[in-house]
Amino acid sequence: MSPLNGSLLRRSLVTVVAASALSTMALHAEPLSRPFSDRSTPAITAQMQPKGMAMTQGSFRKAEAPVSGGFSIHEKDGKTVLTLSGDFKTNDMAPDLKVIFSPSATPLAATKAPGFPLKPGSYTVLAKLQSSKGAQSYVIPASIDLKAQKSVLIWCQKFNATMAWAPLKP
Repeated sequence: MSPLNGSLLRRSLVTVVAASALSTMALHAEPLSRPFSDRSTPAITAQMQPKGMAMTQGSFRKAEAPVSGGFSIHEKDGKTVLTLSGDFKTNDMAPDLKVIFSPSATPLAATKAPGFPLKPGSYTVLAKLQSSKGAQSYVIPASIDLKAQKSVLIWCQKFNATMAWAPLKP
């Protein structure tokens, strides 16, 4: 085969492949019989979020005790759930630990170290902390208005001492 015939053959092959690809695209294209603005395009909404996607999440910050890990708040089986991460860890010596919400984004600003005590009525108790470490989940009842809450805390009720806290960010 001469170089001229080889070059012509390659061009012909490329033309056939391109024409085939274009005809396939044309078969699957949407007709232009109606204006583009009339075509339905779904809006991206919170309802379209993948199931289990976090509504909010964050990392705990130290208050009285060292802390590691974070949390997420998400929908599961039609319920709102707070989940502490697998690497969550706080003081295992503190008794009577609770998971609470505060309407303040900076709940420790109005209190003092080392215990960071909270004023009565300045928080809402969600539940007793299941464990001082590891993943754990808590169903948030409808009676707790999450829109009014700005932070989540790990708090020792017996000694009114805040172990850790994290702001709630949408």
